[in-house]
Amino acid sequence: MERASRHADTCSEASSVGTMRSQGSKPLKLAEAKPPQLETALRARPSRVKSTQELELEELEKAPKFKAKPLNKKILESKGDIGVFAHPKAQATEPKEFHFRTDDRLGPPAVADLLDKLSLYSESSSYHDKKDMPRLTIPNPFNLHTDERGHDKERQLEAQLLQKKLEEEKARKFKANPYPYTTDYPVVPPKPEPKPCTRAEGFQLESLVRHEVEQQRLMEERERMEREEAQRRIVRAQPILKEDPIPLPQKERKPLTEVQQFELHVDERAVQRSEFDNKVKEKEITYKRLREENEFAQKIEEEKALKQLRRTLVPQARPLPKFDRPFRPQRSKKQVTRPKSPQLQVNERGARRHPFMR
Repeated sequence: MERASRHADTCSEASSVGTMRSQGSKPLKLAEAKPPQLETALRARPSRVKSTQELELEELEKAPKFKAKPLNKKILESKGDIGVFAHPKAQATEPKEFHFRTDDRLGPPAVADLLDKLSLYSESSSYHDKKDMPRLTIPNPFNLHTDERGHDKERQLEAQLLQKKLEEEKARKFKANPYPYTTDYPVVPPKPEPKPCTRAEGFQLESLVRHEVEQQRLMEERERMEREEAQRRIVRAQPILKEDPIPLPQKERKPLTEVQQFELHVDERAVQRSEFDNKVKEKEITYKRLREENEFAQKIEEEKALKQLRRTLVPQARPLPKFDRPFRPQRSKKQVTRPKSPQLQVNERGARRHPFMR
């Protein structure tokens, strides 16, 4: 950064002049990237392979062109027989009266109702006809506790707002202090009583209390150990024993133990192992001798069979090839392979990173 700042100081004047000239001449534009014109491109042979764009254009030209047929007007005029299927219009729903279980549980009408019906102007319709007549349902409002709580909450909120409004109106009204009764002598407020000075008291921390208790315990432990050490340092003579408290047993007169030679099983196992090893060696020697004899006899038999085969063999010449059907190379009927450009993700990433380079 220091080297860059020094370089900027030295080149500030030249850069400012250059920028002023360039701004006065013509506005700045983004530089367009152009491919380099190399002489190797002129010397190179023209490519005979067609590009992907040319191949796509050829395929589009070869593809058959789509042409729509004219619309048959009978399809729209038909009732679903030709072309588009006509959906039948659904019939209107006819409402029916609800049949509640309560009507069945009520049972036949009471005697009082029948007496009321006995009049001169009796209606032609019977009880069953009146029963089938629809009755109007009178809705009753629900008495919910939530509504009551909501009304109480609204009343409390209105009371709070009213109280707050009254306090604000009262605070807006100006009320001056009363004028003193006399101006001859100024009113001096009484001197307040002196208060005692504040005495600082130490904090009663639990950590200090625990520290004091621990120090007290350590001092008591140290004193106890000192007392025990002092008691151990006091010299006390032991009493003289007149009788032997622990009687010693009398020595028995037994003959000495005779030492005998050890008989170990290792020696016996070693002799048995040596005998076993000798038997294994003898068996291996016999097997080896029999194998060599068998190989020698097999070799002699093979030599005899080979001699007998050589005597019986008759040399035969190889047959001549047939030249009536000579090989004639023909041209292949397969089409020429057309190379295609691979669709790499590198080109797409480069186009996204440098959109102005196109």
